[in-house]
Amino acid sequence: MNQANIQIMNNNYAGGVATSLWQYFEGDFIREVTERYEAKIPTGLSNLDFVLNGGISSELYTVIGKIGDERSAFFSYLAEQFALNGYDVLYISHNDTANSILQMILARHDYKLFRDKSPHIPAIISKLSSSPQILQEYQSNLYPILTKIHVESCKLVDTDLLVERIISFKKTNQKVAVLIDEKVPSYYQSNIDRIGYQQHLRTINKIAREYETPILMNVTLTKGDFERITAGFSTAAEIEANVDNLILFSKHSSADNELQSTINPYLMELIIRSNLSPYPTQIAHQIYHPNHFYLQDA
Repeated sequence: MNQANIQIMNNNYAGGVATSLWQYFEGDFIREVTERYEAKIPTGLSNLDFVLNGGISSELYTVIGKIGDERSAFFSYLAEQFALNGYDVLYISHNDTANSILQMILARHDYKLFRDKSPHIPAIISKLSSSPQILQEYQSNLYPILTKIHVESCKLVDTDLLVERIISFKKTNQKVAVLIDEKVPSYYQSNIDRIGYQQHLRTINKIAREYETPILMNVTLTKGDFERITAGFSTAAEIEANVDNLILFSKHSSADNELQSTINPYLMELIIRSNLSPYPTQIAHQIYHPNHFYLQDA
């Protein structure tokens, strides 16, 4: 295409509202995509990183599922990964406490060291309490992680306070990540409630972009909403339309039964949808070890 034709194309769109793909390609596209891909934070799970185009970026992700699934373990795992990548992590939760999060991290650490010989949580705690030497070794190993994870209890996030927290962290470390597990209403009594939650999501999404901070939100759906979004339809609050990325904890593939899946490792399916990807839906499979809150590639 010669320069004259290019100029004609640009002139045709100069006064309109729409932007041609050519103008976008000629202008901001390469810069925007390059910045997004270069800023990715690896999750440590190559299957998940692949469908996330390299990992987590400074956008809003919702981690969606139903009661009793693996999202708490997944959140604590991501908190570790962010910390290992030099991020200060603000972990806001109405469900998990500093105690429960630390127990999950300890169980994973012990499993990494001893694999199939690793005991369950009560035996790990007993081992640490009875041996000062072992306790000191664990403290030394976990120090680089635990000093970067900051847990705060909160039912509903105040977005103004969230901005203050992010700014405060960034005074000493520009690399900040936020994990939010707030109490989401199980149903909306009115359209005002539904619209209010949509605005809440949009505000947090704006914060993620403006302050270049990856933010992940843990959302538990009602049975009806879960069935709708699994089938590809919208949730009542149109969550998927107000966030950049959605990670759906879909099902336990190949688990023989529910009792079996709470004891032995099983295959877990994550459905990934992104408003910024040319692939509308992708799937990542992970193996989950429930006794040790441990995830690995399938």
